[in-house]
Amino acid sequence: MWFKNLRLYRLNAPFTLSPEDLAERLQDDAFRSCGSLETSTLGWVPPLGRRSENLAHGAAGAVLICVRKEERILPNSVVTEEVAEKAAEIEEAEGRPVRRKERQSLKEEVVQSLLPRAFTRSSYVFAYLVPKENWLVVDAASAKKAEEVVSLLRKSVGSLPAVPPRVQSSPSVVMTSWVSGEPVPTGVELGDQCELKEPGEQGGVVRVKGLNLLSEEVGAHLETGKQVTKLALQFEDRISCVLDEELAVKRLAFEDTVLEALNDANAPDEAAAFDAQFALMTLELGRFLPQVLEWFGGEEAGVSAA
Repeated sequence: MWFKNLRLYRLNAPFTLSPEDLAERLQDDAFRSCGSLETSTLGWVPPLGRRSENLAHGAAGAVLICVRKEERILPNSVVTEEVAEKAAEIEEAEGRPVRRKERQSLKEEVVQSLLPRAFTRSSYVFAYLVPKENWLVVDAASAKKAEEVVSLLRKSVGSLPAVPPRVQSSPSVVMTSWVSGEPVPTGVELGDQCELKEPGEQGGVVRVKGLNLLSEEVGAHLETGKQVTKLALQFEDRISCVLDEELAVKRLAFEDTVLEALNDANAPDEAAAFDAQFALMTLELGRFLPQVLEWFGGEEAGVSAA
């Protein structure tokens, strides 16, 4: 139970549901498989898998939840080929070209006929809430996947004022200053990867990997006006990650100094081992995430904090 990518949300109002109450609320949106003509479905599943039927699992002050998404696999190439064959049959039989509007109708018919026979695939996205510290953390690499989870949670509980954290200083400007040689916060070490981007929507992007980020080569890019939009960091020899300008955390990894604590847990069974791992992860992130906000001047006024 180690999250790999973090999309962060702050709860701007108290979250008062217990794990048991939350599980009951999620039941109305529990996962179901795709119907024969549905392209996808989204719903809650037990975060402990077969070990439990509960849709929410509480441990160490945090509540773990999981969304399953099932999608029918219908490649565009298959649809395009089928539409081309049907259009060719019409043109040959009726001696006329098939126009765009008619091709669109053919495409819709083809999709409807192929969907019931299409294979399905599932993906899972985990998230956890820490009500006392006003955090909702989603293990998703993309903002779109994270928003699917947040939107479904908001639907299930009726109201959820969760928004990405807003900080006083631009993360890109601050990270650029670190790579320019200015002091980094206590406990932080620069990694060997970063992404630099020129200002503007059409600005070029340079990806640096395996280099000393304080080198002249990287400095030359900064002198041309490029800014750091992603930066590899290590925090207190306990956590390593890549942090981006939106405060999304990617390639999250826990160092041996953290993992060694599990060896001393002596969990009696699989469920206890899961809880120990989950508790350790949320404890470490509970120390790390407030520090991330402080690196960029703290949260903006009006944003609730624990």
